[in-house]
Amino acid sequence: MLVTKIFTFDAAHQLTNYYGKCERVHGHTYTLEVTLEGDVHSNGMVIDFVLLKRIVKRQVLERLDHHFLNDVLENPSAERLAVWIWDQLSDLSNHLKDELNDPNMAEEIRKLLEDEDADVDTSDLNKTLRLHEVVLWETPTSKVVYNGQ
Repeated sequence: MLVTKIFTFDAAHQLTNYYGKCERVHGHTYTLEVTLEGDVHSNGMVIDFVLLKRIVKRQVLERLDHHFLNDVLENPSAERLAVWIWDQLSDLSNHLKDELNDPNMAEEIRKLLEDEDADVDTSDLNKTLRLHEVVLWETPTSKVVYNGQ
């Protein structure tokens, strides 16, 4: 099953390898769609939306919202920004470890993360929950879709 949470953030940037009006500093109100794929767990959810929101806020929004994107990555086109966002979120097992005390985390995920004998087997976690897709809307009519490939 796919679960998507939608976010908005405001940021400025300039395209350094571009000739035209977008080479000047300008801003956008971006819309970000983060989609996870996974099984419906015993709590009836793939992932709690509140938990997903905290992870995206900490890993992405706090670093991009009301920032100059050129300070975060070189030549921050929508395409490069979507890849950067994917990279920030793709290590889902470690981000979930930070949320172990959340009472709404599915027991199946908690058990995978709490295994004291070894590091988290990300292949097991990826079978039950993984980042599926990042969609970044730069304007209401222009978007980039990235799925890690």
